[in-house]
Amino acid sequence: MEKKGKTIIGVLIVLLLVGFFISIYITVDEQIPGNAIVVVTKEDKLYHSIHFDSICIAGKTAQTMTLSEAKAKGYKPDPHCTELGYFKGNRQFLFYYLLSKLGLSVNSRWDKNGNWLW
Repeated sequence: MEKKGKTIIGVLIVLLLVGFFISIYITVDEQIPGNAIVVVTKEDKLYHSIHFDSICIAGKTAQTMTLSEAKAKGYKPDPHCTELGYFKGNRQFLFYYLLSKLGLSVNSRWDKNGNWLW
């Protein structure tokens, strides 16, 4: 029985190590969280990154709200901000992605409160 227990523990350790190394090679694209603050323009019904180019909102009525509120009100992403990759997060290793789901801090474009970190 003792030998069987050591074998099971050994197999589990090997599986954890293999899983860890595989998770380094698998990447996950971070998605913008629903609580991220965006700038919306009422005239064209678009939402923008808070780091927008001023030409995007020149002469328009702008206000801030969360992304989930903007989507619920029918706002669409600004094509210029989308093209520049403002709404894309960092590409993370699966290992870091799983750690972030456990609540640990990892390299991200947004903090847990939806604030932009750049």
